[in-house]
Amino acid sequence: MLNRAKVMHALQNIEDALFHDISDEIEQARETWERITHDSTFIHKIRACDIPLPLPHWDGDLGASIPIDPYRAPYTILGVDGSQIYPDKHQGSSCFLINIGSVLLSYGQPHKGVHLESVPYVFAPIDDDERGASGSPDMVNCQREEFEFVAGNHISKIIQPSLVEQQIPYLSVTDGSLIFWHLESKDTPIRDYFLPRYCALLHELYEQKTLCAGYISLPKNKELVNLIRVELAGFDTQACMKSMAIKHVVDTTVASMFLEPCTRTTLFKSGAPIAQHYPDHLVPYFFYMHTGHEIARIEIPAWIARDDAAVTLVARMLLDQSIKGRGYPVVLAEAHEQAVVKGPDRDFFYQIITKLSIERKKRVILSQKSVKKRGIGI
Repeated sequence: MLNRAKVMHALQNIEDALFHDISDEIEQARETWERITHDSTFIHKIRACDIPLPLPHWDGDLGASIPIDPYRAPYTILGVDGSQIYPDKHQGSSCFLINIGSVLLSYGQPHKGVHLESVPYVFAPIDDDERGASGSPDMVNCQREEFEFVAGNHISKIIQPSLVEQQIPYLSVTDGSLIFWHLESKDTPIRDYFLPRYCALLHELYEQKTLCAGYISLPKNKELVNLIRVELAGFDTQACMKSMAIKHVVDTTVASMFLEPCTRTTLFKSGAPIAQHYPDHLVPYFFYMHTGHEIARIEIPAWIARDDAAVTLVARMLLDQSIKGRGYPVVLAEAHEQAVVKGPDRDFFYQIITKLSIERKKRVILSQKSVKKRGIGI
């Protein structure tokens, strides 16, 4: 049982570390941002520099605040999210579950409304899997992301053709990034296995001309901050890499300095190292959008980013979704509800495994830790 009084005391002891006063950092970032946005040569300096940081590229006004009107005409939007049950050695089984939730919302169209779906996939890891431990949490997460794209593509192929005939806009949106940051830290065989699969699925959407986007709530990215860091370091690589200035500032802090509700930033091409491995038409671009409740990060592939009308349409539909969801796109909130695996679901999963083992006359060996959790004797 948690001793709440001791927890409160422990938190009070570290509250200075929990709640930094970053007002000086913010002011320094503000002054530097003002300087670089008014420096017409800054973009050329960034393109010429060779500092090993994820530095975004852009065209036009770095500090632009572009107005957005929420989309009110008929449209259809798909949200996809995923959840999982990781393998648990204490439950006597190495299998795992991935649950994919999808929600299709149609607005302003007769005889259409909401379609909800939850599809579970169960796996038994292969001991000598060529990618390593296929049941490890990292591998399960990689597979879950692939299944999210597969589900979105499958649904899009079915419903988009009729929408195109009716000239009704359609958007497929996922909860999370289109920049596969998690693969940067993986071994080369894992990256080389999953990245082509992810890109192939994104390419399918490109071939179908399906608008797609990744929506990130409360993003912690620092690509705009890196522009400020480079300026503060005078474009000196060593000074930039060693600098601890504005270390607590994130991109949304910078964006909040010039974005008003219902506006977005200019488009940026991601400088993430993993993005260098994408095909040219799929390279991730991003912009920040003030939804009225928070500043969200929206990511889109290059082929959409190169079409101003498509970018505007994506932004308008996602703004409308955020307004309808009172701060977060309703389609993603509902997709999460379809995908989430709760405690009772996990218990049911392992109960079925135990039942099947009895029917097959195969013994499932539970750890003593698991047994004790079910009933503690005194």
